[in-house]
Amino acid sequence: MTTRPGLTALDAVLERAALGHTVAGASVCLIDGTTRCATIGVERVGSGPPVGPDTLFPLGSVTKIVVATVACQLVAEGKLALDAPVADLVPELHALGAHGAAITARMLLSHTSGLADAWDGSASLTELLGTSRGAATAAPGEVFSYSNTGYVVLGRLIEKLTGLSWVEAAQRAILRPAGIASAVFTTPVGAATGHVLDDGTLVPGDLWPPVSPLFGPAGATLHATATDTARLVLACATGRTENGQELLPRGVRDEMVQLQAPLPGAPLHFRGWGLGWALPVAGPSRSVQHIGGTSAFIHAEPDRGVALAVLTNFPKGWAFGEDVLRETLGHHRPVLPPGPGASDVDRFVGEYASPAFGVTVRATPDGRLRITSPLTGRETDLHHHEGDSFWADFGDLETEVSFMDFAHGQAGSLHTALRMLRRVS
Repeated sequence: MTTRPGLTALDAVLERAALGHTVAGASVCLIDGTTRCATIGVERVGSGPPVGPDTLFPLGSVTKIVVATVACQLVAEGKLALDAPVADLVPELHALGAHGAAITARMLLSHTSGLADAWDGSASLTELLGTSRGAATAAPGEVFSYSNTGYVVLGRLIEKLTGLSWVEAAQRAILRPAGIASAVFTTPVGAATGHVLDDGTLVPGDLWPPVSPLFGPAGATLHATATDTARLVLACATGRTENGQELLPRGVRDEMVQLQAPLPGAPLHFRGWGLGWALPVAGPSRSVQHIGGTSAFIHAEPDRGVALAVLTNFPKGWAFGEDVLRETLGHHRPVLPPGPGASDVDRFVGEYASPAFGVTVRATPDGRLRITSPLTGRETDLHHHEGDSFWADFGDLETEVSFMDFAHGQAGSLHTALRMLRRVS
């Protein structure tokens, strides 16, 4: 491939990465001693202007890194204990009985609280926690299962301890000291528009359903430029701003990037979670990442002072981000070899669900397994990885699928899209 004249090296990286994806637009910033930025595509297919360095993108669940950093600041200040129950600070948890009473900040930060995930129109924390009553994914501290609900609870916990809204607490603790001027906690006019695939064609639309402002701490509202996102990621990962102001003492920062919760089964993208941060299967041992739903991909290496922000407005933007990561920093996610065909496939067949979504697994007459997408319901093949672990590529989502809790010859649950789903039939 020959690139257009006048392109920077990072521009050329984006053009090469785009060859393997259906791209609407993207903005990328890499900080590795210098700051380099590049853009490609448009803000909205068919009618939008080109993406520029000032284009605002929704960060989605990357917001959780900000919330986690604020919470860990409170830990460092002695205002919050990681392993003490938090129900007395967030009394809505008492409605969940013994489960709610046992939840700690560490569990919320590492997605091991057992609170059922939700992404809906709940207007209050009481209403939201009602989805977890009788529908817990697991006992507190037992297993990793990604929970937006848990981060809504963390937002409320921050408000209780600071006397501020979670937004103002984040502004005071992180964004202002780090000089993140572009960040807004609303959907601004002119922000990049999300897109979905309609029979292989990109059209404007939401990959994830719209939610109430209650989900702000989980990722519903924050927007920023790629440059500011990379600077924010580096500040949270290193615990220091560019001008040297300490945001987190080293001991707390180090605990944030240590493995707290391994993913069940054979990992595909992430081997587990720290306190807020996802820990990738590839890259330096202390590298950290996160993804956001529209979709954003961030990567940081705190010991080297490296941060990468890849903000996109198309499905599987995280995979585009992984390609940019490979080209810029040389980190390769291991390619999954085709595993041997699974035996006794009937033990996996069934319907599995959580309050957030469900999937159906069926066997074909020739012994293959098929699974429906938790986002769209479209069906695709399950590819065997190892043991009781598989993976699936739905086009807009590539995910691990690990079957667990076998009893009476059948799987009792499966772990997919980072979440635990229970067998319902």
